[in-house]
Amino acid sequence: MNATQHLLFVAFGHRDYQNELIWALMSLARAHPEPAFHIHIFSDDTAYLQSQLPLPVTYHVLTSDQLTEAKGPSNYAYRVKIKILQDCLKRYTGSFLYLDTDCLITAPLTPIFEALEKGMVFMDKNEGALKANTGGIARKMKKVLRKQAAFPLPNGELITLSEAFEVWNSGCIGVSNQHLPLLYRAEAFMDALYATYPLFSMEQIAVSEALQREPLAESKNWVHHYWYFKEFRPVIQAFLAHYPVWEDRLEKAPLWDPWQLSAGKRRYKQLGFWGRTFQKISLGYRWKNPEFRP
Repeated sequence: MNATQHLLFVAFGHRDYQNELIWALMSLARAHPEPAFHIHIFSDDTAYLQSQLPLPVTYHVLTSDQLTEAKGPSNYAYRVKIKILQDCLKRYTGSFLYLDTDCLITAPLTPIFEALEKGMVFMDKNEGALKANTGGIARKMKKVLRKQAAFPLPNGELITLSEAFEVWNSGCIGVSNQHLPLLYRAEAFMDALYATYPLFSMEQIAVSEALQREPLAESKNWVHHYWYFKEFRPVIQAFLAHYPVWEDRLEKAPLWDPWQLSAGKRRYKQLGFWGRTFQKISLGYRWKNPEFRP
């Protein structure tokens, strides 16, 4: 095992996050039957995960006091992963790839680790400039920036954002030890943003701002982040209950692909206001959520 390559996951709170993590590691096992990197799991329920995962994993227990401290004065849950990344960069040496629990590994991660060792940084994907994004979160962020565009950091620096700012999805964060100062910068900026307006995606904005200072690449060719489909969670729960044996899970899981199962939801979202209204009236539903049927 390469002790300088670290794959990190964080799962705390609702059981859905642990189940998503199990699903992620099932995809990892298919892409890497014998992973050459060190897998770390940070969780407040390591006993459950250990009972489900027959993989060589280093478990790190997150206590309630640790989570409270990592969430900071604003009790911001997404702050935890940045604090854990900082801690890992201080404790270990090498390259570090963090993935959200709702990620699927679709190809071997070796090219990402090789690029990280050469100084690249990674995030999930470039979602484009705020001004071109019509989504609800982007609209809220643009409203924030119309009221305040400059944010002071504790060190006296002033960070200014505009609607031309490019936002990257932070479901994947790939860094190495040299980037620890950027994670501290992201933390300070995240705290300033969240204190201004408690939007859950402020962590994403802050990490995007910090890491764009380095050669930044997308991880989407190796990792599929299905953040858009929370409706997949009941499928995972039912699947894991029906297939308790690890080998059966690895065999059957590819039949349940979140991208394919979300097709109805994605079509509905593309209909526009009148199309969505017509579908709700004519069919009596927006889209049909998938049901697990073995």
